[in-house]
Amino acid sequence: MAWIVHPAAGMALALFASVLFSGRGRQWEAVAFASSLLLLLAVLGASWDVHPAAGMLLGYFGATAFGHWQKRWPALLAALVASGFFMLGGASWMIYPLAIMFMIWLFTAAFSFMGRASKPAEEGKSPAELPEHAGGFSFTRHWPNQKEKVPASVPQGKVHPSKTATPAPEPYTDWMRDSRLPGEARAQLIALNLRTKEALTHLHGLGQQGSEAEYLARAIREEYVPTAVNAYLKLPRTRADTAIIEDGKTGRDLLREQLDLLLDAVQGIIDTTLMAGGREMLTHKRFLEDRFGKSADARSADDLKV
Repeated sequence: MAWIVHPAAGMALALFASVLFSGRGRQWEAVAFASSLLLLLAVLGASWDVHPAAGMLLGYFGATAFGHWQKRWPALLAALVASGFFMLGGASWMIYPLAIMFMIWLFTAAFSFMGRASKPAEEGKSPAELPEHAGGFSFTRHWPNQKEKVPASVPQGKVHPSKTATPAPEPYTDWMRDSRLPGEARAQLIALNLRTKEALTHLHGLGQQGSEAEYLARAIREEYVPTAVNAYLKLPRTRADTAIIEDGKTGRDLLREQLDLLLDAVQGIIDTTLMAGGREMLTHKRFLEDRFGKSADARSADDLKV
């Protein structure tokens, strides 16, 4: 009859799994009963059952301990005690993953505690003043014995700090941090950000504001690149990198090709400004040679005179 403990252990494991991964996993009595049954069968001869039970407990800790564990701490405590008995019964390997999970839980619990501690300080701050009602009817109820308060006028030469215009956010900075964009696309956007700034700076240094090259560099930076990126971001996330759009190319491939074309165009503008600056240097060099340079015969004649 000793063999009967093994099928009984199998059924006890099924019961243990149904308790841990159902609503009964919140009840410490159910967890303790199922664990005790497995330990009893292990003592009677089915010592192997502690190993799958230990694996189930690790899954239970991973699914429960990192959420709203405050409401389930009695069941978690019962499972932790059962883990100790399982390790004594032969599943000593359980100590290593359990220790790692405990360290991770300490870090997450510490961060959540810090977040809850910072909330009361934020809630204690007085809310910002509402903007002054510009017209229409005021919703403030005026009692007869109260005088209406007239706000003091602000001098025209001063601007209220809260009314100063804030600079518009830089889209390139947001794109570089956007995880929806592929890594190579973000690298291309970094290069486009730097090269378009470089091209515009060089063109302004050459006094070519309003030129065709300056218009093209600004259009690439402010119009063509945002259009390509926003078109990609509008694609469904689960299909943007896998679904074929045209000629065997996905949205990711099309975005990479468009950004490559724009990078080549900006590089062409930079090369053009370099050639323009180089021609200016060559012209100035020829002027200096014509103005101050002397031929070899003239220099030798001067040497003889000396």
